[in-house]
Amino acid sequence: MSANTFPAQIEPFKWAEQGYSWSGSLPLSSFARIAREAVGPIDHHLVQIDCKLSLDPYHRIVWLDGNVEMKVPMECQRCLEPVECAFVSNFHLALVDDESLVERLDEDADFIVLGESEATTKGDYSAPATVNLLALIEDELLLLMPLSPKHDTCEHKHQPADEDLVEEERDNPFDVLASLKGKLN
Repeated sequence: MSANTFPAQIEPFKWAEQGYSWSGSLPLSSFARIAREAVGPIDHHLVQIDCKLSLDPYHRIVWLDGNVEMKVPMECQRCLEPVECAFVSNFHLALVDDESLVERLDEDADFIVLGESEATTKGDYSAPATVNLLALIEDELLLLMPLSPKHDTCEHKHQPADEDLVEEERDNPFDVLASLKGKLN
């Protein structure tokens, strides 16, 4: 199963059973939480996505495999000018409807336990529960976002110049103790 438009909501077990895959690009503005971190216009920024769902019926696990590439204009924390941050994410996520299934995964496997509102009835792959696929992919991308984006090299425009820094002479707090020591001897 393949579609031309990216679905916002999916039924993970049903779609995985049908071998759903999608490849294409979406505007950066589709990812609201990431778009809030961007500076300047983002109209021409696209997010390239390749993803597919597969089902492990024996273990009741849906696998979401994907590759996502994007560039986000962010504010450099040094010079406060825009810096283009490139992100590439390759992910292999297990979507499980029961926390007890996590034990069946490799210890280093990434997984999401679907909530009751998102999960299907155990073992019933045709149940109409849905998951927000766009939000799952956005969650993976948010993990890549730097806390403090910076240019590799940049002018520190907003850092005070050396001549603006005035060294303030402070009294040494231990001078008082030293004078007491002299009086005790």
